[in-house]
Amino acid sequence: MKVKITTNISNEFKETFITINAPELSDEIQDIIKYISNINTTPHQILASKDNEIYFIDLDKVICFFSNNKYNYVKTQDGTYKIKYKLYELEDLLKQKAFIRISNSCIINIQQVAYFDTSILGTILVKLKDNTQETVSKRNVPHIMKLLKERGNLR
Repeated sequence: MKVKITTNISNEFKETFITINAPELSDEIQDIIKYISNINTTPHQILASKDNEIYFIDLDKVICFFSNNKYNYVKTQDGTYKIKYKLYELEDLLKQKAFIRISNSCIINIQQVAYFDTSILGTILVKLKDNTQETVSKRNVPHIMKLLKERGNLR
């Protein structure tokens, strides 16, 4: 789909509005509408705690979210913090951001991935920029392979 974008910036406008002109309401147009609608509802920070202190963690600094011993955590370069969110809630909340669920117990920030290791047949290891690694569950391997093909033109 080829898209032409026109902007009109002027102080005569009191608010911002977006108009979409298209020959039909295609799936691509619906995806654009959904994306634009979610821009203001997607958070930029998440609340977390460590040693009875509460922190606002910028999502850009998140390496991953994970579960361990019935608790959920967020890992950053600065440390690991406990969160109250369930992973399925985060998955839904962050679907417009660069996060992807790789297993029942882990959601990674795509921007924090150093590389994907596909050398073991049927398995994908995710090497993160902090030198840790996570394993993609067998159930999520096809989803990750699709993502890699879409973004990296794999065959």
